Amino acid sequence: MAATVERLAEAVRPGGDAVFVLYGIGTDDVFVSRDYQERGIEEALWEELRAGGFDRVAFCSARDSLYFRDADSAGYTNRARSGRRHPRPARTPDGPAPDGPAPDGPASDGSASDGPASAAGAGRAGGMRYFSGPQGRRMQLRSPASVSGVADSDGPLSGAAADYEARPAAAVSAPRRRTGMRDTFLIQMLEHYMTQDEVRTAVAVVRADQFLAHVGERRAFSEALGRWITGPRTGNVCLLLFHHRGWDRVVEEVRGLGGYSTLAEFLDDQSQRRSGRACAQVGEPTAAELERLVHLVRLRHGLCVADWAEIPRLAAAMAGEGALGARRWLHSLTGLARAGIPLSARELRARGELTTAMPDGRDAWERLDELTGLAPVKEHLRRLARRMALEDARRAAGRAGRAEAQALHLVFTGNPGTGKTTVARLVGEIYQDLGVLRRGHLVSAEVSDLVAGFVGQTAINTNRLVDEALDGVLFIDEAYRLTEQAGGFGQEAIDALLTRMENDRDRLVVIVAGYPVRMTDFLGSNPGLRSRFPAANVVDFPDFSPDELLAILLGELTRAELAWTPELADELRQAVTGLHRVRDGSFGNARTMRELAAELRDEWSQRVFPAGGVARLDAASAETVLTEPLRPADIPERYRVYLRRAVPRVEEVLAEFDTLVGMGAVKDVLRGLVARLRHRQRLGSDGVLAPHLLFVGPPGTGKTTVARLLGRMLHSLGLLGRGHVVEVTRERLVAGYVGQTASRTEERIQEALDGVLFIDEAYSLARGGENDFGQEAVDTLVPAMENLRGRLVVIAAGYPAAMDAFLARNEGLSSRFTERVEFPGYTVEELAEILRRMASDAGYTLSPAAGARASGWLRAARSARLDDFGNGRAVRTLLDRMEARLAERTLSLPDGAGRDALTTFLPDDVPAGPPR
Repeated sequence: MAATVERLAEAVRPGGDAVFVLYGIGTDDVFVSRDYQERGIEEALWEELRAGGFDRVAFCSARDSLYFRDADSAGYTNRARSGRRHPRPARTPDGPAPDGPAPDGPASDGSASDGPASAAGAGRAGGMRYFSGPQGRRMQLRSPASVSGVADSDGPLSGAAADYEARPAAAVSAPRRRTGMRDTFLIQMLEHYMTQDEVRTAVAVVRADQFLAHVGERRAFSEALGRWITGPRTGNVCLLLFHHRGWDRVVEEVRGLGGYSTLAEFLDDQSQRRSGRACAQVGEPTAAELERLVHLVRLRHGLCVADWAEIPRLAAAMAGEGALGARRWLHSLTGLARAGIPLSARELRARGELTTAMPDGRDAWERLDELTGLAPVKEHLRRLARRMALEDARRAAGRAGRAEAQALHLVFTGNPGTGKTTVARLVGEIYQDLGVLRRGHLVSAEVSDLVAGFVGQTAINTNRLVDEALDGVLFIDEAYRLTEQAGGFGQEAIDALLTRMENDRDRLVVIVAGYPVRMTDFLGSNPGLRSRFPAANVVDFPDFSPDELLAILLGELTRAELAWTPELADELRQAVTGLHRVRDGSFGNARTMRELAAELRDEWSQRVFPAGGVARLDAASAETVLTEPLRPADIPERYRVYLRRAVPRVEEVLAEFDTLVGMGAVKDVLRGLVARLRHRQRLGSDGVLAPHLLFVGPPGTGKTTVARLLGRMLHSLGLLGRGHVVEVTRERLVAGYVGQTASRTEERIQEALDGVLFIDEAYSLARGGENDFGQEAVDTLVPAMENLRGRLVVIAAGYPAAMDAFLARNEGLSSRFTERVEFPGYTVEELAEILRRMASDAGYTLSPAAGARASGWLRAARSARLDDFGNGRAVRTLLDRMEARLAERTLSLPDGAGRDALTTFLPDDVPAGPPR
């Protein structure tokens, strides 16, 4: 039985195809199997193939023609050439039993008759291999040791470690002149191996990219590959080993060589296959293999270990450094042993060899439970894990039936900073614990990492990232951007991703993440996406509550080793509650708390550091500075708007309203509103929100003026961050084309955030009926009124009857206006007072007689146009006409005339009758 190496055993599973491709970092790496022995790729591959039922295993490369790692394979060669069939040899606990020398006698060094090498030292005899060639001549082949780099056991290093140190890098990659058989004979021999059915044979072409490029008989070998690929199946297999990390690079390499058309078509077919692919990636070492490597170097070379309990966690962190194979770690650990430096995570980090965070000893479930909030996420993942565990139990009991396996890919929806990336990393570890993923590492990517600006490059980028994520999790944030690129290559990335999700479904978990609504649109854009991300695997990440946000903030301050006063904690709670109340879709949640913690620390450092410039502190001064707690003064200015203010008296809040003429009923409603809001604030109630209001009444009754005053009033109460007013009509909201109205309305909403959006003549939005674009504005406005409560106050104004009809058509809109303010028309006396104040503000004075005549004019104007009388607007019209008549009357006065003569209205300045 093979001394299994997990990453190779999972890859070497040739099926019915005569050609099988292995690629990845592992094809040029060393392995540490479960017997704690080090092996090169050839030795490890030999064991896997022999354990898989191949009686003859042959190797060839650009550097050496043909060679074997065991006497059985060489013996089978001689017997096969002599025409005698030979059964598979008996097995012994230590490997296949020797079956005697070849007919031509043992080699002079006895290597051919020594039998197979043991699992620990196959091919280490150091002699030459002999066998009869195609023409019956004795051929001398190079020793396997010269190819695999296996040194004598007496040397300081054995196996590939010695090869790594002894051979310069150029010698590894550059082919040299072969010393074995000619290419013609080599291809004939390989053809015989692959087409005979007497002895099940595996031929491994090491560094196939070099072999294909430098074989002298390229056409003959290409034709032979074509016959093996398209011909009848014999059970024999040719393994092509490419050192490239990604599959696309393998395909590109073969295409670039030219002359291998059948092989290139075969590789293209593998790329398109949804299952049963004749290729596999030999990836990076697992944590278990690297832990064995640590013990191997410890026993063989005396490596010291700083902390034994750290080894499993350290091995897991080493496995997370995906770009490093076991060969590189072997070199590093051996260097530590020779230098007498104990192995530790700190030492590896100091050398720049370890960048992955090392697990802290808690399992993934424990760390998930310790995350603040996320209760729905935790429960969803537990339900998913229970379903997977049940499926595993059914399979173990032989009762899996034909039920489709549980989908592994996930969708994370939620706003930024809700822990999606953190949980994705834990999902990889959870899947690893469940046996679903071998490594469970996380590869985090954005759309820009997948999509390129040139045709074909996007698929290459996508496949490269998938290759890095194999046996782990590929996390794609804001994945919806793949379908939102007009004329871009996002669809090419989706197509490549869907193919790999199917072809590598046993080795890859994809998690896509983004805003909830946009992720729903993304999944609905492609049937393939929806089938691979079922609704049961959509995990919603809610925004953190104020209490959870405060816990995150205080945790950040604790990690920064900062203390704080109780007063600061109370004000931080207020600030966090305010931030939560006014949050929108871009709210950063935990990210915002980290930013606030950093700003608090900066403000604190400015306060506690001695004045007079930067100076080096002595120990006593440093201790004093570092123990100074955070105080309310350290809260940055931009967060102070959310702090609780001293609640003003109703009279103070309404002081500006008292300056307005009339409006007794309006002031009563607003006084009641202010009283309720003030009462809630005095009780310390959280979540006090300003309501949306209806202003109903005829034109010119002060609705716009009151809206402006109301914005300032709500700001003084701390209920609006700015209190400004954005005044709009239908023309500023409704566009003339489909889709533009929603965008235009959203722009106005964003402009009014933290203030008031005042919509005059709001009923005009429904002027054109159901098919009018005004309905699109209403549909955009309604959810914003709910989602942005606390940051937006909407005031809709218009005639009473028209507004009632408008609201009756839209229940969602009417339910959101909780306050109705009636604006009655002004009395003649109130209109006259408004005229007097307008004139005074403009620098004019009304004589008593002019005032009486103006009152008569206003009375007549209102009687003549009762339904559409403009109230305050009519007063403005009258004042403009009086100013024109005054100017005309005083035009003949000399320049020395007094100011009173130029600014006093007389009865003649008042028009004789109202406008028609």
